[in-house]
Amino acid sequence: MRRRTWIVGGVAAVVLVGAVAGVGLALTPADRQIAVSTPGATRTTPTPTPTLAGVPAAPSAADLAALPLAFHDAVVPALLDGAAAHPENAWQIATPKAPLVALWASPAADAAPVATFASTVSTIDTPAATAVWGRSPGVDGGMLLVSTPARNRTPGDGGVQDAPSATFAWARAADFTVVDTDRMIRVDVAASTVSVVGRDGSVSATEPARLGTPDDPTPTATATYVEAAYVDTRVTYTQGNPIILTGAHSSRIPSYGGNAALTALHYYPDPTGSSHGCVRISAAMTTTLAALPVGTAIQFT
Repeated sequence: MRRRTWIVGGVAAVVLVGAVAGVGLALTPADRQIAVSTPGATRTTPTPTPTLAGVPAAPSAADLAALPLAFHDAVVPALLDGAAAHPENAWQIATPKAPLVALWASPAADAAPVATFASTVSTIDTPAATAVWGRSPGVDGGMLLVSTPARNRTPGDGGVQDAPSATFAWARAADFTVVDTDRMIRVDVAASTVSVVGRDGSVSATEPARLGTPDDPTPTATATYVEAAYVDTRVTYTQGNPIILTGAHSSRIPSYGGNAALTALHYYPDPTGSSHGCVRISAAMTTTLAALPVGTAIQFT
């Protein structure tokens, strides 16, 4: 946008001449901006209105239906991993406003959508929400960097043993209801602990956890979110305690127990031993974590 600069020299001269002649001059609002009250004119430049960046247009219903769904058993290569997304906890939770919303690999206005995010969690039909890890300013709130529950590749693909545990995508802020939150879950893999941490750094709950092994590791250096908190009596070892499902997967195991090696925080009756990558916690801690809203951020450190 071209900046408009007022030319003040002539106006200042008129004001001074009028003062000498004893003539009262009526000043317009624009003139008042540059009228001199001290020797020497003061130049005032109006502040231009910033131009907000554009965001991608919402796809049609038909285009949405043709995109792959980013759900926990899906592999969508176009999704971003932590190395590309550089997530930073925004302490916000985003809930989709429609049954399906589009996801992009870039916040650019001319980017094409790569996947969809559903308003319910596949297979368990519970309401979905996700964590916000960044924002790109723009019209209508701009674009949000959010967690997805899918992979972007599977361990072993192309002969590479490990794969990213979590993925991210850009989404239109206008497609979500966004609320602030003041708590997150931290899984300290080095210390084998799980904690609820406040935005101010306070720890409201913490305990030792049983984690995976080097062959079946718990995710590390991974940012993800609470995808669901639910009870599944078919998983008998949880003994009716809540399962806190995360958006992360094993970095080493392609599949486990009939799914894409999902990572969960759950109760296990044996207080010793290790898991296949999940986080084994007490019954009391499952209750504490299940009380946090879906979409709460989780960081595996």
